[in-house]
Amino acid sequence: MHNYVTYSLSLSDDNSEQYYSRIRIFTDEVLAKANESLLKPVVDFTDFLKKYNLEEIRSNDEYILELISFGLLWNNYGRTALNINSAPFLTLSRMAEWRKRHLKLKSSIDLMRGLLISLFLFPSKTSNEVKIYPDIRDIDKLCLFLEATGEFKEQALRFIRWRAYWETITKEEWTEGCKSVFDFVDWFADRSTEMLGEFTSKVDEFIINSARRYKWREDRVQCGRKRDEYHLNMVGAEIMNRAFRDDFLKTESKAVLVPGCMRSNIELCKAVKMHEGLKCIGCDKNCSVNNLRKIGKDYNYEVYIIPHASDLSLWAPKPGKPVRGVIAIACVTNLVEGGWELKRYDACAQCVLLDYSGCKKHWHKNGVPTNINLHEFHRILNGKPAKKQVNEFANN
Repeated sequence: MHNYVTYSLSLSDDNSEQYYSRIRIFTDEVLAKANESLLKPVVDFTDFLKKYNLEEIRSNDEYILELISFGLLWNNYGRTALNINSAPFLTLSRMAEWRKRHLKLKSSIDLMRGLLISLFLFPSKTSNEVKIYPDIRDIDKLCLFLEATGEFKEQALRFIRWRAYWETITKEEWTEGCKSVFDFVDWFADRSTEMLGEFTSKVDEFIINSARRYKWREDRVQCGRKRDEYHLNMVGAEIMNRAFRDDFLKTESKAVLVPGCMRSNIELCKAVKMHEGLKCIGCDKNCSVNNLRKIGKDYNYEVYIIPHASDLSLWAPKPGKPVRGVIAIACVTNLVEGGWELKRYDACAQCVLLDYSGCKKHWHKNGVPTNINLHEFHRILNGKPAKKQVNEFANN
């Protein structure tokens, strides 16, 4: 088994097929239970959205994911958000967008963001007072905090609409709804550890051992994500793939977005810079990105290497041009946020998890080339069994 940093989808047989089988079973369980306890607030919320024509109504499963995310993120970050007296929330949020659009300035922006995040978003002293349930103003503070981190902007945007709905209900309905959500989140935390815990067994150890190293860094929040957040993102990725599936399959051509850490040797990589990202030219026959490029010749997709926190608006449908499907590949801590962003831009997207994280910038001291399960990639691409060429790459 790979000597992973925080999570690995591969167990002792060095194959992630067991993970994908289990995540589908567990996602079915999560949605079945959620439909028993969370369906009413979802239906009431969608009625609110329809009444005020706030958005095109999406699937119940997507709104269920939003509710679970709200409860879990409140549990993990609510107390921190409430203990912030003042902070440059707007500046931090804008800087998170600037780093996407000005890659040449990204290092400088990240340095400044790291300082501001640690100085303002994580106060040295926090109150021991624990609120059973948040109120509307508490939600405002949480949303400001989440957006300022740069890691939860998409969730914050969705919580703001939920907040608008919650302001219209009675105190009794709010209390009842909170109980349903937080009871569910408590169940999810325990049950997800039973079902997915062996894939995330090093997360807690990593957080404890690396706390000082990340204190002043911009990726402090991303790399400090708690174990239940990993589990939620794993389930979230499966829910989003199901919800976005039909639109993706209708597209004629596809683009595959891969992180730079999938390259076998970043320093020697000869990929060509293009508007969409770096384009692989096949300089290393053993490179995982090159393998995807070769398979793409048979399946009508292009491969682009893009950095973390890129501007995903590039993949929005363009007037007068065919809609292109997108398969985004990323590690567990980034995938759901990216999926929601692509959804906001009306991109027809699917996602595939990296089997483990290993990039030098965020996770690993020396950097380790990452990889994916090619069988899962092929299932996502067209839902059909892998052809011989895919099997050959997958088994190497």
